[in-house]
Amino acid sequence: MKNDGKKKNSTGTVKRKRDTMPSNSNKWKLLGFILSLAVSYCVYAHFYQKEYAGKSISINISGSLISFTRTMHLTYLAAGPSSPNDLYKALGWMHAKDRYVQICLMRLVAQGRLTETFPYTDINFYFDSVSRKYRFHERSLKNMEKYTKHNTDFYGVLTDYITGINTYISSNPRPLEFVLLGYYPEPFTPEDVTTLIRFISYTGLNEISLSIEKFLVQLIISKTVSHSFLKEVFHPHLNNLTQEHVELYESIGDIRANDGKRSPFLPPIVNSNNWVVSGKRSVSGMPIMGSDPHLDVVKQPNTFYESQYKSHDGKVNLFGVSVPGIPMVLMGRTEPLLFSFTYGMMDMGDFFVENIVNKTYERDGIFLPLEERHVNIGRASLKFYETAEGHVIDRSSDEGDLADGRYLASRLSQPTDAEDKCFRLSLLPFAKTVKEAQDLVPQSYIGSNYLFADLEGDIGYQQAGYVPLRDTSHGLLPLPAWDSRNLWKGYLRDEDYKRDTNPPEGFFATANNVIQDPAKPIVNTYPALPTRVNRITHLLREKERHSVKDMMKYQGDTFSRLANMTIPLIDKYLPDEGIGNELRHWDRFFQVDSRAAAFWFDFWEILTVNVNRRILTPERLARLKPVVMNKYTMYKFTIHGVQTGSVNNHDMEPIFRESVEEALRKYDGTSVYGDKRKYFARNILIGGTIPEMLGMGVPPTPVNSGFEVLKVGSYDKYNNDDCVFSQTWRFVSDVSERTFYSILPGGPSGNYFSNIYLREIRNYIHEIYKEWTL
Repeated sequence: MKNDGKKKNSTGTVKRKRDTMPSNSNKWKLLGFILSLAVSYCVYAHFYQKEYAGKSISINISGSLISFTRTMHLTYLAAGPSSPNDLYKALGWMHAKDRYVQICLMRLVAQGRLTETFPYTDINFYFDSVSRKYRFHERSLKNMEKYTKHNTDFYGVLTDYITGINTYISSNPRPLEFVLLGYYPEPFTPEDVTTLIRFISYTGLNEISLSIEKFLVQLIISKTVSHSFLKEVFHPHLNNLTQEHVELYESIGDIRANDGKRSPFLPPIVNSNNWVVSGKRSVSGMPIMGSDPHLDVVKQPNTFYESQYKSHDGKVNLFGVSVPGIPMVLMGRTEPLLFSFTYGMMDMGDFFVENIVNKTYERDGIFLPLEERHVNIGRASLKFYETAEGHVIDRSSDEGDLADGRYLASRLSQPTDAEDKCFRLSLLPFAKTVKEAQDLVPQSYIGSNYLFADLEGDIGYQQAGYVPLRDTSHGLLPLPAWDSRNLWKGYLRDEDYKRDTNPPEGFFATANNVIQDPAKPIVNTYPALPTRVNRITHLLREKERHSVKDMMKYQGDTFSRLANMTIPLIDKYLPDEGIGNELRHWDRFFQVDSRAAAFWFDFWEILTVNVNRRILTPERLARLKPVVMNKYTMYKFTIHGVQTGSVNNHDMEPIFRESVEEALRKYDGTSVYGDKRKYFARNILIGGTIPEMLGMGVPPTPVNSGFEVLKVGSYDKYNNDDCVFSQTWRFVSDVSERTFYSILPGGPSGNYFSNIYLREIRNYIHEIYKEWTL
């Protein structure tokens, strides 16, 4: 019988080929995928915004004709009249045009309205409860009544700024995100802005100081930590710690753990570097400044926004960065002045111990009624209890009625005239000299170390903040509030903050370090580790004169002083060959292709855990890790052990040996540092998956950076979400030159359908500076 070429099975029937057509299930999946791509393309085409250099538009904003032109870097250059009011009209319009979604989201966080707009999550509920707990919006509304009545200059700036925002909003459609959410943003009001300023000050500094104080209370009563050890680590702020404090803290009924939560829309203020050299230390003979604040660079759009403003009459010529939603140009330059700041780590919040009886609190033997507030957030009904001074009882707000006992109670720096004094920062772009600038900034919602340089050749430093006046405390130890001597006595005056001009060494450098005038009240109680400021100081002393290119090089410096300090101490525990030999000969610079850097970082993390196991119980150690400032405290303990040879009465040698052995077991022999340190980008609202599918995201990319080096790259996880705290903006400028340089990770626009959404990511990864001209 003729074989027709078809295979037959054992029964003689023809064996059919498997059907290559998709099953019904796969058909629908394929159809759904094609439909999704088609819809995505249509949406993309509809909302896509093509920006190009030279694109220009003129807008009449409440009687001021202002033109907006895209520069060669596709940021905006605004041109208009020379008054502060017109500048901030223009800034408001630019913030709304490029960062509309961002400023609306930040407003919702600050007002405690996330659960009104978005699906309920623990994070949204937590931040709504924090905003309502401290009454940020309520206090702003109350203060606005005063500003409206007296028509202050500050109120004028606020109204002009929101006029710029509302002018854009009223004539443009809602963004796609808000269309899908069914959210209709209302026009902006002056109190929206001041509420946001208050909230940012909380996430930046008040939250940190309160977190540390509570952590210390928990350590003091833990029975696992030597008080002499704590006094050494936190010298001089715990020098007056006595048994009375221990008994006081042990009498508190419940001390809640720190939450460690972070809002996806408002990155916390963590670290920063800045420095300025005088003409005698520069190649040009005039001052040069370098500045780089450190926030979460994963979340896009960037926290900062670059822009320029030139007045028609030539009196104002400004470049700088602002935070969308706030009418202030915080850092940058004009023709006569350079200005930048780092976070001052000022102690601007305290815990007190309150004695509560039948919903009353004690003051000098007299019991006064607590204010009881009922707040509804979603379906939850919360209760907050507060004293007349603003001490908020620290407890779970859904626990029901307040029981008798002793409680921690928190107070934030929120003076009633804060906004009026803070207004002076809005005038910073109009200062002509270092002295004029120093006079403007001492009172600030965000504790700051400001540096300045002017065309007269002067350089200057000015400390700024709203630090409370304490008669009986340095600020780290909660004291009994029933003794009125322990209460705040107001706030520091301008002259109480440190100021300096033209130092003999010819430079200033700050990196969140201790800066304290011994003749003035204490303002720093929890500074950052000194590694970065010591490295800056070393680099500035190493050369007699520095150039702009030198400053750029310093901003990219990844030399690890911690590695340099620890490697000689562990040398005897390292193997003679392989990774042990590589570590000995490592140049201490964190580079993505370095195996030694990868091994040392593993060792450091293991060492930190092993040191803190000698201080904390395993349960407490596990709870502390997610909280950024508690993590820094763990590092602080570790460095103390490295420097002194012991930690909490434990010798460091066995800990060194144990940690090296564990690191050697963990290391696979091939991993490089870049395997651990990768930059990526995520949208603050929709995350990263959708933008990456549309080609608008950034896949994980190795970047040279490190923990506590100048080019910081601190990788953490909050709310199960990845964060990378790194250089959110780089700025270098010689005051005598009209050209200057910057890098801003991300792009001008927050619209991910825009061609300038992530325009500068490559610049950030490869350290390519934009060149600007005034």
